[in-house]
Amino acid sequence: MSEHASSIVNSVKLEPFEQLVFSGGGTRCFWHGGFCEHVRKPLRLMPKRITGASGGAMSAACFIAQREVKLLETMGAAFLDRDENISTTLNEIQEDGLTPHQRIYREVVTEVLDDDAIQAVIDGPQFQVLIAHPPTEILPKWSTFPMMAAYLLDLTVRSTPHVEWPAKLGADSSLVDAREAAKQGKLIDLICAAAVIPPVFNVEGWEGKKVIDGGMTSKAPLPSPDEGRTLILLTRRFKNLPQTERRLYIQPSDEVPADKIDFTDRDKLYRTWEFGEKDAHRFLAADEAGLFDSRGRG
Repeated sequence: MSEHASSIVNSVKLEPFEQLVFSGGGTRCFWHGGFCEHVRKPLRLMPKRITGASGGAMSAACFIAQREVKLLETMGAAFLDRDENISTTLNEIQEDGLTPHQRIYREVVTEVLDDDAIQAVIDGPQFQVLIAHPPTEILPKWSTFPMMAAYLLDLTVRSTPHVEWPAKLGADSSLVDAREAAKQGKLIDLICAAAVIPPVFNVEGWEGKKVIDGGMTSKAPLPSPDEGRTLILLTRRFKNLPQTERRLYIQPSDEVPADKIDFTDRDKLYRTWEFGEKDAHRFLAADEAGLFDSRGRG
């Protein structure tokens, strides 16, 4: 580990983070849970501002409400009886369309974020969820094909969590006040809408506008206002991480076991959680685990 990187780790243990960002990544987000369970106390993680994109919105809500383990158990139970990621019965096709993912995810989110958890969000720190909007309201589910291609190409070519190319095709995004949504009884709707991946999933709406996965416009949405030291938790590896004195990007030390939208393998969820635990131990020990590099090389 470089001298500069070591100094960052040492300062992490001495100076608290004022902001915490959870990237998206579908079931890869269980790396968040394993990591946070082991660094919350040592790092004194009590941020003033928290943001989440896509599945990271659920990670953020569970971090605030301390429901990470509950989410792991509930999602794992939902996967036990599934052998396929597509709808396999006539009833499923009629109810869910191509895939039951949206229904299963909503059921899990509803069970995990009970009344006590929602109240914890209301009483908690500033919490914002990133949502994105398709380029057009006309056939929004299918009009996102070029944007999806731009998103995937951006990740491959630029390899940074701060995606740019989908916005050039007309996608826009915004941060939604999740505490206010919770007060209005809409937190579950917000978190589910934030994780809509077109064209596989049905496009949902928020305040009269069609919404798609916010992670398609940014994998690491910074809070507004953006002030103070920020810990940014990713779920995949990037070549270009813009480490600064005020921002620390943490990425898995290797590819995590879970596949982004595979709802058939409970064991992968638990192994991804355990991978997050191991990376947390390495990070706290300032080991040369490759979780981050101050020059963004990872």
